[in-house]
Amino acid sequence: MQRALRGVILERLKAHSEGISWIEEDLAGKIRNRMIGAMFRQKSVIEVIETRIGKPSDLRSQIDIRRIDRLVEIACYRFHALMRTKPIQDIYSGKIKRWYIFSRLEKTKLKKYQLHISPDLVWFSGSTCHLLRFTVQGVSNPGDDKKLENVAMVEWAKHQNGLPANPERYIVENLYWNNGKWKNWKERCTQRDSEDSIKMIEADMSAMIDLHYKLGLSCDLSQIPLAKSKRTCRNCGHRDTCPGGEDLNRARLEQSALEMAKSSRNRK
Repeated sequence: MQRALRGVILERLKAHSEGISWIEEDLAGKIRNRMIGAMFRQKSVIEVIETRIGKPSDLRSQIDIRRIDRLVEIACYRFHALMRTKPIQDIYSGKIKRWYIFSRLEKTKLKKYQLHISPDLVWFSGSTCHLLRFTVQGVSNPGDDKKLENVAMVEWAKHQNGLPANPERYIVENLYWNNGKWKNWKERCTQRDSEDSIKMIEADMSAMIDLHYKLGLSCDLSQIPLAKSKRTCRNCGHRDTCPGGEDLNRARLEQSALEMAKSSRNRK
């Protein structure tokens, strides 16, 4: 539901930007089609998970079409609530005149890396440039790591024609759904924030390279480090396809056994 809703939100903004008429009665159908398509694409992933855990996955029940009506209703409610929030309301009223939407699939080159760090929405208020991402399900108090993830959008912006080169001219924002309403986290970027964000990205990429070597030529995904707490899993976008998404404790035990077996083979 979350990806379907985010996709329709961006579709609505694009229609407004291009002057394309939007039929409000089609909203539920648009969300439903996106959800059903995603669920059927998930089937092959579920089959892999079931082969690994040796039993039917609870995720299979999520493909039950009978559950979709309620999810569509929830998504429509959140969509209409978003239309009444800033900056969306200001865009439709014409108060914000200079604004743009972007795809998160855009790549930004940082040294030898190609990164996906673009925002969903960019607009100007005076000399200040706002960079915003939609998070359909978020937490009220994002940690420092999430803050620096948001600040990474500034690195993307500095590579774009027509956007400021000075990081202190940016306000980074995250519009997220939490406890029944949309909330907006925002913070003005500083030069230190921008530098720390790049350092975090470089550290993360280095860790991913190390992990790639650890997985071996077969790229054994079961060896990927799992979350320390189930709380981390609740807001993880990969929960549905993660080996630990259903039973974190069991996944840890399986992973330990696999690591021991792999270590034993390497000693021979």
